Amino acid sequence: MNILAFDTSTSNESIAISRNGQIIADMTTKTKRTHSERLLPTVESLLAQTDMKLEDISAIAVSIGPGSFTGLRIGLSTAKGLCFGLKIPLYTTSTLRSLANNACMNSSKICALLDAGRDEYYYAVYSSDLTEIRMPSFAQIGQIAQTVGDETMFIGPVNSKIKQAISDSDIKPKFARAIDCYPKATSLIDIIENNKGFEVFEADNIAKIEPLYIRRSAAEENFQLNQ
Repeated sequence: MNILAFDTSTSNESIAISRNGQIIADMTTKTKRTHSERLLPTVESLLAQTDMKLEDISAIAVSIGPGSFTGLRIGLSTAKGLCFGLKIPLYTTSTLRSLANNACMNSSKICALLDAGRDEYYYAVYSSDLTEIRMPSFAQIGQIAQTVGDETMFIGPVNSKIKQAISDSDIKPKFARAIDCYPKATSLIDIIENNKGFEVFEADNIAKIEPLYIRRSAAEENFQLNQ
């Protein structure tokens, strides 16, 4: 199976291509340009570099959230359009599961974190085989640390301020390598190839797929308050 995978859930844009289980192209960039400007041109560039065409792709993989509301919409709508046009299946998984997969060989318990804004973080907890221990939710970092307990590896945008807040919670944390602390398209491919937890939709059944937002946007919350 030839898989095209991409993640647009954060300001990083990660794209990878595999051929028969082997990663043959992988690119992650962080830029001020929007995902809608970069995603398809970068996909076309990677395909050209690997002497492949879109018609050679047999499945698309995308993370569906949580993360940036705009980024998730761009990634999922692009994936749906490609799958519908090519008549190929779409594989989806949580961004937090994909992020945790970056560290699953290094810890027995992993807490994946993503910035949710307003001093809160999306998080979920997984075992080393990516069994979900705590389902995706959001909270402030101190609450998350007390919830997950000792001997947990934290992975995500863990800066010095967050590390201090976690350490102040009287637990004994571990922290993933900085190079692993962002969602990677290669991780999506690994999850699919090794059956670590995903959903698959055929091309004629993709319209119903929605991003995993977890929380409402600030605009939606403000609208609700003003009703």
